[in-house]
Amino acid sequence: MPRSVLITGASVAGNTVAWWLGRHGFDVTVVERAPAFRDGGQNIDVRGAGREVLRRMGLERAALDRGTGEEGTAWVDADGGAAALFPVAHGGRDGPTAELEILRGDLARLLYEPAAAHATYRFGDSVAAITHDGAGAGVTFASGATARFDAVIVAEGVGSSTRGLVFPDENEPRWMDLTIAYFTIPRTADDDRLWRWYNAPGGRSISLRPDRHGTTRAMLSIQQSPAGEQDWDAERQKAWLRQRFADAGWEAARVLDGLDRTGDFYFDVLRQVRMPRWSRGRVALTGDAAWCATPIAGIGTTLAITGAYVLAGELIRNADVASAFAAYERAMRPMVEDAQGVPKIAPRLLHPQSRTGIRLLHAALAVASRPAVRKATGSIFGGNGIEPDLSPYPGGDGAPPAAAPSPAETGMSPLPALAVVGAAVGASALVGRRNAPDPSHPRIRRWYHRLDKPGFTPPDAAFGAVWPVLETGLAVGGYRLLRAPATARRNVALGLWAANIAMIGGWTELFFRRRQLGGSAVASGAMVASGAALTVAAAKVDRPAAALATPFVAWVAFATVLAERIRRDNPAAAAPSDGQR
Repeated sequence: MPRSVLITGASVAGNTVAWWLGRHGFDVTVVERAPAFRDGGQNIDVRGAGREVLRRMGLERAALDRGTGEEGTAWVDADGGAAALFPVAHGGRDGPTAELEILRGDLARLLYEPAAAHATYRFGDSVAAITHDGAGAGVTFASGATARFDAVIVAEGVGSSTRGLVFPDENEPRWMDLTIAYFTIPRTADDDRLWRWYNAPGGRSISLRPDRHGTTRAMLSIQQSPAGEQDWDAERQKAWLRQRFADAGWEAARVLDGLDRTGDFYFDVLRQVRMPRWSRGRVALTGDAAWCATPIAGIGTTLAITGAYVLAGELIRNADVASAFAAYERAMRPMVEDAQGVPKIAPRLLHPQSRTGIRLLHAALAVASRPAVRKATGSIFGGNGIEPDLSPYPGGDGAPPAAAPSPAETGMSPLPALAVVGAAVGASALVGRRNAPDPSHPRIRRWYHRLDKPGFTPPDAAFGAVWPVLETGLAVGGYRLLRAPATARRNVALGLWAANIAMIGGWTELFFRRRQLGGSAVASGAMVASGAALTVAAAKVDRPAAALATPFVAWVAFATVLAERIRRDNPAAAAPSDGQR
């Protein structure tokens, strides 16, 4: 007799599990609370391992064909002009717009239709109670029906009610201080194929994204601490959004008008699901019910597809349900923890509170979007990360996974770590002092003081006070990374730390000694990108090290705006080899 499995939730993760188990002879039932299949939803993307799973299902081409047609991401000003543009990276994974951009409902239907040929779907019902023992799980449905299954897979959303039945009070959510509303509005002739992102003061943003259905997908975001808004009814949420965005500018009036007419309003206060375990007895969690990383992580759908595939693969490989669940968690936990390591400062950086902060963000993004530095920003927008070995599962090469190297129990010992930090920071500081516009370098000092500088330029004393603090923070952060266990993630963070230390000295050489104003402006933008990447990478290894790097990123973002203004206002002061623009 085939093993029977109940799956709760008919979205991306649930349909992926049903697709694989149904094709391998399992007796699969999918229960979905909604009265019918739900086609709605906003733009999502699939990258890396998720693309590989779709490829093994024979659905990758169909998913690409059903894509939104989004051609890139543009940060725009109040007049709609692009302050920074990131085109889609075909064949790659870097950039806010992935090659495979698709609406949630379109992807879910692409999975649902073939899965329904091998599974039974029950819409308009849900799980009311579960009892489980060593032999199986007894389920009582909200409709009053009862049934028994060999295993139950909970593939619901961040607020999963079934999770609460089996794992009461085990979720310890991590709130991300960002509230988002998604809905569909009518398309206009001015809408293009770009994801247009507009920032307004007060931590607000408006996004408009294309689809292939003749409409436009709108998103309103507010960066603030949560205050229970997710528990309000829809009308109160809409009224709150109207009040908060009434004076936002750009397309705010059009978007708020569409808010009154939309039929697919979705509102959420973002929080990660943090579960100490993903299975209990005969019940397992997957997708957002297990680990919601939030849209900030950039790989939520990739996690859903990959996790569902690994879970199905382990059930196919293992006759023992408990062993399959344990192997699934071992395989997926590193990828999930990597994705959930996104620092909480990320929403603040992308949602400035002031107009000056917006100008700084746009200036940093404008430099980061240049081809010369764009690759360095890829990891910030959902680039390379930890992924499970998929070879043991259906469609792979069948080879056993390679044994993972055991990380060292401790990192570098204290004295060598201090020596490395002292040498790196000391060398950078020496180069910086060699080029500083102080009385010991009269020629450099005279040239610098003659420059036409904007009014927000800090006095020389401020620079002299800030840099030692920033260098100290980077030194302490580097020491902590060197002392951390020698894992691949630690090594990536350490490499970015070393690159930033080297770039500090290199920037002073470009700006003060060689007078390459254009080159130094580009170098500043590259430091913003590499510094942000350092913060993201360090957060996955040692959060204090990431926190110590954050002031450096903020200061360099300010320095980028300053360097760009100086370059623009002093065309005659640059060295001839700078290549005047």
